[in-house]
Amino acid sequence: MSSSSDPKATGAESGGSLETSEKEGQKIMRKWISDEYRPLARMIIAVIFAAVLLIGAMVYLDRITGFLSQLVGIVTPFLIGGALAFIQMPIARRMEEFLLRHIFHKKTSRAARVISAVISMLVVVLFLLIFLNILLPQVIESANTLVKQVTAFVDANDDQINSILKRAGLISDDVDPLNSVWQNILSSATNYVGLLPTVLKTSYNLVYSVVFKTLIGLIVSFYLLIDSKRISRKCKKVVYAVMEREKADQFLLWCRRANRLFAGFTTGKIVDSIVMGILCYICMLILRLEYATLISVIVGVTNVLPFFGPFIGAIPSILILAIVNPVSALKFAILILVLQQLDGNVIGPKILGDYVGISPLLTMAAILVGSGLWGFTGLIIAVPLCALIYAIIHTYVDGQLTAKGLSTHTHFYDDLPVDPEELHARKPGYFSRLKEAIRKRRNESQKKSNRT
Repeated sequence: MSSSSDPKATGAESGGSLETSEKEGQKIMRKWISDEYRPLARMIIAVIFAAVLLIGAMVYLDRITGFLSQLVGIVTPFLIGGALAFIQMPIARRMEEFLLRHIFHKKTSRAARVISAVISMLVVVLFLLIFLNILLPQVIESANTLVKQVTAFVDANDDQINSILKRAGLISDDVDPLNSVWQNILSSATNYVGLLPTVLKTSYNLVYSVVFKTLIGLIVSFYLLIDSKRISRKCKKVVYAVMEREKADQFLLWCRRANRLFAGFTTGKIVDSIVMGILCYICMLILRLEYATLISVIVGVTNVLPFFGPFIGAIPSILILAIVNPVSALKFAILILVLQQLDGNVIGPKILGDYVGISPLLTMAAILVGSGLWGFTGLIIAVPLCALIYAIIHTYVDGQLTAKGLSTHTHFYDDLPVDPEELHARKPGYFSRLKEAIRKRRNESQKKSNRT
């Protein structure tokens, strides 16, 4: 039998021909673009490709925006489920660890994961029910009382307020007085309240959509909690398949740090806000201030927002108390100032730990940029995202300094760089000379004592 009929020989020949063709193609490419200019050619191609994408996005901006809004509407239940699962994850993880250690006595168990997911969902639902059944009626009652007192305040001080507004140029003699305007506002609000059932009936589709998406989100969060470890393994498998081992390790380590940062910050901020609301309620009861429940809920809810949250909650609360009793408003202003200092220096750092670790100036810049770009969502995620970027840059800078043999401590760079002329021109001051003389005398006395 001839060698040409041998399949191994033919396979080898075909493989060899493929290798030779690839080598010839590489030689041709090297003739077109030399090794020296190949990085520049790649950069030019990347810039042209990015420019084409940018121009296409600008031309079809309306279509892209419409498609993205439609896509967001479709995946909203999954986003809600992901957010709920993210909030429930610390509870579910600790409950699973407890069940595995004390009940199942195993390292892993599907039943323990299911039970922990159910318990975490029940905890969240129970918390919402407690909030709705206990706090919400009191808040509504306080709001109704506040409206009545504001109405009485306007009725009692109608002439004075009208004169002040006329002097300020806010109203004129041709328009109705403030009391009539206020009565019109109240009557319009009453009419809107009376039309509320009709509005709910006409907006049935909207209500049904919100309820449906929330229920789907709960189901999605439940399955995410159950399959979290399996999803994590699948994602790691894809990362190691696409990237090199070292880069994949670094990428996954930073993903783990980001998850720990966001989870710790979110959970800690919620706990911190609950503690602040309870402290505010107790202190207002001790000081016998009005609307303790309503104002404590406002303070606790707005405290979730970083940096600007305390101011957002304090300003309307002070205005509410100023209408009823100016002395109470002054007491509350002092109280909220003390509470915010306590939260910023003691309670917040103890609860949040080292999850954030960025300066107040950088925090304020992150909040302004995040809220400007993404609205309320950016206001929530701006601080942990900025902390993550700061940690990445900090790690990179420390790595570069270590590679160059320089110190990673910040105080090392206080007096750098050293100017030789300034060093020679600088003369030691009086206290430096006195300190040096004391040090010399101390050394001499130690030498004499050693000799004796």
